[in-house]
Amino acid sequence: MALRGYVDRLSRRQVIGWARDAAAPDRPVALVVVVDGHAVGRCLAEQPRDDLVAAGEGHGRHGFTFAFPHGALPALASCTVSVRREGDGAAVPGSPLTLDPITTFDADLREWLSLILAEPVDAAERGRRLAFLLEEAQRLRRAEAADPGVAPEPGARPRALVIDATLPVDARDAGANAILSHLRSLQRLGYAVTLASVDMAGDAAALEAGGVRCCLSPWYATVEEVLRRHSGAFALVYLHRIDTAGRYAQLVRDTQRGARLVYSVADLHHLRTARQAKVEGRADLAAYAEHVRVLELSTARVSDAVITHSTHEAEMLAAHIPRERIHVVPWAVAPCPTVVPFAARRGMAFVGGFGHRPNVDAALILIESVMPALAALRAGGSAAELPCLLAGSGMPDRLAAQAAAWPGVEILGRVPELTTLFDRVRLSVAPLAYGAGVKGKVLDSLAAGIPCVCTPVAAEGLDLPEPLAGLVADTPAGLAQAILALHEDEGLNRACAAAGLAYIAAMNSAERVDARMRAALDLPNAEPANAVPELSYPVAADSLPTDRRQHSQTW
Repeated sequence: MALRGYVDRLSRRQVIGWARDAAAPDRPVALVVVVDGHAVGRCLAEQPRDDLVAAGEGHGRHGFTFAFPHGALPALASCTVSVRREGDGAAVPGSPLTLDPITTFDADLREWLSLILAEPVDAAERGRRLAFLLEEAQRLRRAEAADPGVAPEPGARPRALVIDATLPVDARDAGANAILSHLRSLQRLGYAVTLASVDMAGDAAALEAGGVRCCLSPWYATVEEVLRRHSGAFALVYLHRIDTAGRYAQLVRDTQRGARLVYSVADLHHLRTARQAKVEGRADLAAYAEHVRVLELSTARVSDAVITHSTHEAEMLAAHIPRERIHVVPWAVAPCPTVVPFAARRGMAFVGGFGHRPNVDAALILIESVMPALAALRAGGSAAELPCLLAGSGMPDRLAAQAAAWPGVEILGRVPELTTLFDRVRLSVAPLAYGAGVKGKVLDSLAAGIPCVCTPVAAEGLDLPEPLAGLVADTPAGLAQAILALHEDEGLNRACAAAGLAYIAAMNSAERVDARMRAALDLPNAEPANAVPELSYPVAADSLPTDRRQHSQTW
């Protein structure tokens, strides 16, 4: 019997066409849909179609639409689809048809979609297209929400969520190094780690390769969405810095009931801001510092544990919250001593990103106050024979002009590998007038076997032992004296270099980070919060510079 009809359209979701039996033109035709030789379903050709009436195909109720089961045919496989009459298997004209695989969501496919979407259409069609795109986006995001990399699994490792303002990049700054060190510690302690950044952006390839699951755009729009979509998924939430902790602490309590909430202060922002206000004589900044102080302390009070890197800040916090909830947790720094002999190195290095205001101020102090004091100590009143290397990105024009005018100062800009810098110098200098927290530049210098001359602010919270404590000075003249002594006295320099390497090995090892982190997370076998390794160094007392605090000159 003759079978009229046609397969009009085939997609991976459905097949559309019409069929009419010439022997029984008014009776619906029963059809079977076959994919790659296997019947997947049946339908009746009974849908009304005006175009068939206009073409003289009887009453026109011969159309069919068949939706494939399970939503759609596989996108990555080739599929051959035929529509046949039930009974004798006669094929509907235009059948079979083959769908080629969509191998990749490549540039050609994206361009094709863009061209289609960019075609001029009326408002109704724009609305339909937008609704389609939103529906597809939500479908993909729902699939992401069900990802077992975030959702809790019976018997799986407990999952920790770490929230920071941006994705940390190794060696970018001390804050990034600290949080990366703590991420790795969490992994070693048995946690599966998820990271969300407030800006929802960045290259997560390195973090993902290290086993850290990152929640970013376009899968998530906000940190709030991460917390709400994965309600109850996390056993631990680690909030880094007050910008994130103050914003999300309460939402963490609401969405992650039972999770341990850890607030890592990085450094006390109100302390740094108050010191800056005092140095610059700014009442507006002092008022803002008080606002931040209230926010930091209130956030600390609602947290289960507060992490700081600084013993000084731990004591400040202990005046406001129970001491047992405060944990001094360093970050891991690997000793990497320079192998360049003392005689082959000259001068000093200043390290600091100039996007951070305290570093700009410190560099100005170095050039305007310390360098002249050093010149006065040297024979002939010149410091040109003692090079000063300034390393750091984003140097302001004013600072660059002043630095370039001083003999012996070399502006390096950003230095990708600090080892190349430390291989050139005999010491580093950190003349910070204000700031807070532990200074990564000091730790990096000590880890390279390069002694660091610094102000009390730069050394604060480290509890440096002798002879390193003897390199701390609070006046330009005191700093200059320590610089000159370290630069000219090889024995003193060697003793301080050895002391710095021993300090880093004892205080900033991965093992010590883990032990302190165990205490903060209330895990068994934690190191006591007040445990400090014993450090001792063989150095003659008379080889140290005199007390820096006897000088009257200040800045």
